[in-house]
Amino acid sequence: MEDYNLAPGELVVMQEQSVKLGNDTDGEDLDELVLTNQNLILVASASQGLFKKTRMLKRCPLAKIQRQNDVPQVFATKYRSSYCLQAAFRDETVTLCFPANPRRLAERWARAIAQAADGDLSGIGAEDNLPPELSNVVDGARDLVGSIFGGGRQPKGASQKERPANVTKKCVGCHAPITGRAGSTVTCSYCDTRQTL
Repeated sequence: MEDYNLAPGELVVMQEQSVKLGNDTDGEDLDELVLTNQNLILVASASQGLFKKTRMLKRCPLAKIQRQNDVPQVFATKYRSSYCLQAAFRDETVTLCFPANPRRLAERWARAIAQAADGDLSGIGAEDNLPPELSNVVDGARDLVGSIFGGGRQPKGASQKERPANVTKKCVGCHAPITGRAGSTVTCSYCDTRQTL
């Protein structure tokens, strides 16, 4: 595993190597995509001169993911003929494509990022055992049967367990207001005191 300059208490949850930043046709190849319990890390190599390459890391903090009705705004969407992952952060929207298995990987990563943003690392599932070619056939057959017989998928909120509530408390160090999920550990932006809500 490469050095990602992880913060204390930060751990790697998922990694993927075949990823494009942007859409599938004219996106920029990334060396790696890494999900930790605190950040989404985009790893790319940039050429500096004829023989030298520099490794670049871009950190997208999960705490900055936009929320609507307390749901993280991370989606697997269809763009032209391929599926992409879109994550809406406060200052930008990140679009990622997975050439190897676009739909399954985009959906898997969207679920994982949303769960990590909610602090639910135990809900992030293990990788599928099907090869990409077979999983595309299975997904196509499921869509065909679903369109013929009326779906078969549950509504989005039907089986989700309840998320921890947002809590606002006063910092134990400087008494500034701090906000986060109940039971999560946060750092005060004023005095850098770590505390559990």
